[in-house]
Amino acid sequence: MKKSCFLLLVNILLCINSFFATIAYADSNLPDITAPSGVLIDAATGDVLYEKNAHEKMYPASTTKVMTAILVLENANLDDTIVIDKDTPFTTGSRIYVMEGEIFTVEQLLYALLVDSANDAAVALAKHISGSVEAFAALMNKRAKELGAQNTNFVNPNGLPNNAHVSSAYDLAVIAKHAMTLPHFSDIVNTARYEIPPTNTQEETRYLRNSNRFLWGTGGNNLINYRGQRVPIKYDLIDGIKTGYTALAQQCLIASASKEGHRLISVVLKAQSTNIYLDTRTLVDYGYENYDFKKIVDAHEYIETVPVRGGIEKNVKVITDHSLYKAILKDDDISLITHEAIIKDAIEAPIEKGQIIGKAIYRSEDRILGEVNLIAADSIAKKEGIYSAIPSTYSKSNFFLYFAGIVLLTYILWRTLVTINRTRKRKSRYAYNRKKKYGNSRRGISDTNLFFHNKRNP
Repeated sequence: MKKSCFLLLVNILLCINSFFATIAYADSNLPDITAPSGVLIDAATGDVLYEKNAHEKMYPASTTKVMTAILVLENANLDDTIVIDKDTPFTTGSRIYVMEGEIFTVEQLLYALLVDSANDAAVALAKHISGSVEAFAALMNKRAKELGAQNTNFVNPNGLPNNAHVSSAYDLAVIAKHAMTLPHFSDIVNTARYEIPPTNTQEETRYLRNSNRFLWGTGGNNLINYRGQRVPIKYDLIDGIKTGYTALAQQCLIASASKEGHRLISVVLKAQSTNIYLDTRTLVDYGYENYDFKKIVDAHEYIETVPVRGGIEKNVKVITDHSLYKAILKDDDISLITHEAIIKDAIEAPIEKGQIIGKAIYRSEDRILGEVNLIAADSIAKKEGIYSAIPSTYSKSNFFLYFAGIVLLTYILWRTLVTINRTRKRKSRYAYNRKKKYGNSRRGISDTNLFFHNKRNP
């Protein structure tokens, strides 16, 4: 008995040791960054791959301008023109020194905003969209919440210091995730250098250089200590997005990285000096080295066929609305992926092609990998007129009713035809008998009377 108890205790201790060893191993694989706040997300799914105080409110500095760019791209055309008012030239901080009455295109000011981090360009764009900085800030906050930001409050379009102007690493990541889906944004933030030609008030060309040294930083002044080596800051995997700096915010950076067609987004806030690049590269490399990015299902992949009520077709094919990718730790086994199709009740015609019919949930064992909407592969028109009386889908019970109805209808039609035929034959016989008996003369007897006369005197 004592021996059994001892062996049981040993086994329990071994299990506990193994459990904590696994946790320790997992923790040892996590990256170590110097900044107090950071996050790494998968741009395709929004999955968080790493976080450190990711939801803590911080000063975002000029990373704010990503939100400004989103609203401009969603509410203006690149070739729109903007005339600078009398107040905008007095904007402080980083700027391209716009002049009162100077004319720019929206596109030129967007490059100034995102490449050169120009605060005056941000103000000019904000006024173009909303009429005032205050109205634009309200629009920024509304849109940020729609995108999933939870701890963000914008006061201005450029990130100039204000105690109420805050965001978080996670919020900035989800904002940037959306920004990278907008036309032109990714091209702008991946631009190392840009020129604004002479304008109506400025005879000189403005030469802009991106504040993000990941795009161009080489040479002796652009080296960092990374994994025991001095390497250039320039990193080909990184293709944007936006830097930021104030005395309170310190160094901030939202970065986008792309490898083999898959994108990661990292955010590092309040780093010191070039540690902003060290921390960002640490996060990006951790993501690609420890995660596989797998396509769980293709867009428009056939799932099943479902019945339709009241349609000219009995069924409709259901397909996936979009592809589903998943960032999965390389040690995880996801060989047995299953899906559950959840279809809406009572699918009725008419159905438009692309109409949402339900959703598919994908799982690996008990873990949900994600879900996609299921849509109709084709349009199904509603039955009209006589066709509406014929059911397109039916159960076993109303099948027999339908069959009996068809038999009854056939019988009624047959009886009608028989009756019509008999009536025609009878009239022909009556006409023949009358002609035979009376010839062509009616002798005063009408057809009706002749009919009854023959009935009485056969």
